[in-house]
Amino acid sequence: MAPVIKRVYPDSIAFEVGLEEGDRILRVNGRELEDPLDFSFHTSGEEVLELLVEKAQGELWEVEIEREPDEDLGLVLEDIVPKRCPCKCIFCFMDQMPPGMRASLYLKDDDYRLSFLYGNYITLTNLTEKDWRRLEEQRLSPLYVSLHATDPKVRSFIMGTPRAAHGYSLLKRLVSLGIKVHLQVVICPGINDGEVFEKTVRDVVPLYPQVASIAVVPVGITRFRQGLYPLLPVTREYAEDFVRQASFIQKEVHHKLGSPFLFLSDEWYIKAGLPFPPLDHYGDLPQLEDGVGMVPLFLHEWRKLDFSGLQIPTGPLALVTGEAFAPYLASCIESSPLRGKASVVPIRNRLFGPHVTVAGLLSGRDIIEGLKDVPCREVIIPSVALNDDGLFLDDLTPQDVAVALHKKVEVVEATPVGLASIFSAKPVRLQTR
Repeated sequence: MAPVIKRVYPDSIAFEVGLEEGDRILRVNGRELEDPLDFSFHTSGEEVLELLVEKAQGELWEVEIEREPDEDLGLVLEDIVPKRCPCKCIFCFMDQMPPGMRASLYLKDDDYRLSFLYGNYITLTNLTEKDWRRLEEQRLSPLYVSLHATDPKVRSFIMGTPRAAHGYSLLKRLVSLGIKVHLQVVICPGINDGEVFEKTVRDVVPLYPQVASIAVVPVGITRFRQGLYPLLPVTREYAEDFVRQASFIQKEVHHKLGSPFLFLSDEWYIKAGLPFPPLDHYGDLPQLEDGVGMVPLFLHEWRKLDFSGLQIPTGPLALVTGEAFAPYLASCIESSPLRGKASVVPIRNRLFGPHVTVAGLLSGRDIIEGLKDVPCREVIIPSVALNDDGLFLDDLTPQDVAVALHKKVEVVEATPVGLASIFSAKPVRLQTR
């Protein structure tokens, strides 16, 4: 459906030609529009724009605009309505959500437009020929694809649909369009590991460099798996064995391609109790948002912090984080001027259960419960625990936490610079040496 104008800025080009909130832009220079991405593509670099606009009252306007190349029109379009995922993956985190939470947390999107815009992973199972033609024309790149296995039977089983059987051939079609792709493989013990995993990697290697990376993550299991496929959790012993197996393949592939390509998420090394590879092992950190290299990057940047302007707090501070990252953050604090002034408090995830240990999935109630007996003057919460509206998963806000604990609460960016900035009156920088 053609995009609708959500906002028009005063004194902008859009305002001057009479465009208003609620207007629908049907065409640009004769090209029909489906969404804001189409609008961006068909207006980019164009000095003369001929718009066909449907006013909120139904009247059609033809509007001609002359502008400097890429001069902003001064309007904001409504967000893309995402396509839904047709799969029933045996590991889907959405199926393991607690009941009674806000509706958006149960939305299973599978939309190549959101993959391009935000790095969301897609399955390639719901692409129409119209979608393929658009991908060929607009070359939306990079895209992020959940592959899991190249074996058709295994992929179909994991993803719960026969449509998934063609994943490898669709991947090859995608890269043939000149689109760069980053892959994700979620390992389910006993299903797509071992020989199946090795085959997946070896099948994909010939598609490099259009397939630019593979991120391998362990399956996530919450306490809400009643009635779902009985997946095995990733234990410490399993993680140790898998890291050893994968390290051999990593070295082989790196030698063959001359570049880092296959990456294990940080959770593997944490679960296995093994040291992280050096930071250069991660190349340009192509899958940082999938938890690949986040801890090594944090440790690297912490060591480069300039503490010269640090103002040591007068009272104890509680630094909130998940159980997985807590030991690493604690080691950073112990090696800094904050030692003895700030304490790391690992929060147990009672909402999802003991297998979920990351800070990004902490609820406000769990933070309150975890801090109720912790003596501190102030509570520091990482921004990754909140959504764009400033809400925890259970819809509590940092202010709710502050009221419940009778403490000051501050939210900080979950980086060394973000954390150190709350103790410094001047901008915090990383040392160049």
